[in-house]
Amino acid sequence: GNTFDQEKIASLYVALRKESATSGGVPIAVRHIESIMRLSEAHAKMHLRDYVRDDDMDASIAMMLQSFITAQKFSVRRQLQRSFAKYVTSGEDKVHLLLHILQDMMRNEAMYQTIRLRQRGQNNDMLGNLEIPLEEFEGKARDRRIYDVSEFCKGKAFTDAG
Repeated sequence: GNTFDQEKIASLYVALRKESATSGGVPIAVRHIESIMRLSEAHAKMHLRDYVRDDDMDASIAMMLQSFITAQKFSVRRQLQRSFAKYVTSGEDKVHLLLHILQDMMRNEAMYQTIRLRQRGQNNDMLGNLEIPLEEFEGKARDRRIYDVSEFCKGKAFTDAG
């Protein structure tokens, strides 16, 4: 079944209600939250899954927020975007997290290889290229609820990191 992050949805609902009341914009009702859940389910189905993941929820929240913010007066849009930024995970956030995961894995691999060389009586100059199995990296990313690393691996941040 589908498990929704009820805490995230509840706080989003409260924040949207408060913001729509103070800005005099489109009123937010429970049906908007139900729409987020349906959009999350639809997003999961588009990816051929029978269950909703965090990224499905994030995509539907981003869509709802974009719609809500665009429907407001132009003068308050920028403030709304700042206010609701915490509910939308940016691609840049994921890139930084993936870089951190990869750097941590590389550090651990270097330490492991160094210990192996010392056990054999060789020095660190013998340390060659370090490799991290993609499956291990994907597993660590999944632990952090990032389900696709392919774009990251093709990206500038990955290339620049060496």
